[in-house]
Amino acid sequence: MARATVQDVAKTAGVSVGTVSRVLNGSPAVSAASKAKVAGAIRKLNYRPLASARDLRRDRTMRILALAKNLNSPIISEAFRGFGDAAAVSGYVSLIAPTSGDLEREQQLVNMLRNGSVDGLVMFSPAMADADIEALAGQLSVVQLCEIAESESAFGVSIDDRQAALDITRHLISTGSRRLAMIGNRAARSGSLREEGFRRALAEADLSPTQLLFAEGEFDFHAGRRLTRELLSRAPLPDAIFCGSDTVAAGCVREVTDAGLRVPEDIAVAGFDDSIQAEMCVPELTTIRQPAYEMGRVAFDALLARMTERGEHRRGRSFLPHKLIVRGSTKG
Repeated sequence: MARATVQDVAKTAGVSVGTVSRVLNGSPAVSAASKAKVAGAIRKLNYRPLASARDLRRDRTMRILALAKNLNSPIISEAFRGFGDAAAVSGYVSLIAPTSGDLEREQQLVNMLRNGSVDGLVMFSPAMADADIEALAGQLSVVQLCEIAESESAFGVSIDDRQAALDITRHLISTGSRRLAMIGNRAARSGSLREEGFRRALAEADLSPTQLLFAEGEFDFHAGRRLTRELLSRAPLPDAIFCGSDTVAAGCVREVTDAGLRVPEDIAVAGFDDSIQAEMCVPELTTIRQPAYEMGRVAFDALLARMTERGEHRRGRSFLPHKLIVRGSTKG
């Protein structure tokens, strides 16, 4: 009779390979119910972890490549921390590489997966075209994190950006705001989805956007200041501004207050991400909380399944729940 594998244990227990791996490595990040299922499957299959661990590592580098445009975003950093922690529990080393949005550099790094230098790839906001991601993921182990391309083959882990933007815009409208502006970033896939949510909330309330401004290049504190300055030079002034990130919102608040206006009495400001900047800002920012660390862990579990479960493509999406956090930068 063939020796049971970690994949057999996962299938019998009805859990992921990553969950089995965490149980075997004594990770505390596993529920009691999952531990009991894995333990029962191990007994039933007479599974021997040490031998199977060697089997799992055979012909593998035990290295995973993680790509991002940059590591400046608190959300990217936190998501990759969750990804790296989950990978370490299963014996993998995470190699994190910023690409600066350079397609040629990104392709050079992706070749590490093609030539077998790494076992899997996680991508955050890739420069590659959707069709190229589709072709790559159709052959190799690829998972997208936070920024998800329209690909049938690449599994993606994110929040529902469209719904999150809808929720926060509805909140702004509920506080009495009627002249709403948005500062966004269409270069990011999530930025386009957030714009859709913003527009839908306004349409529901029979409102039209006062202004929509989009960053060209970096989407950061300085972009928030510059675009807010542009907003304030136009009439009529908005009574609420939705920003596509907390970092941009912090720049927005600074520019509004420097202009002698009050937040939120004159202009309410909302951000996105619930990063540390949201609490450092004065007043603290109303925002959308993304479970970035958990998204990273889920992304690793999905990637591990693709790397170890032969013939299993794991297509689809995993949307983790977001949460509206109301603070002092908005009324009500």
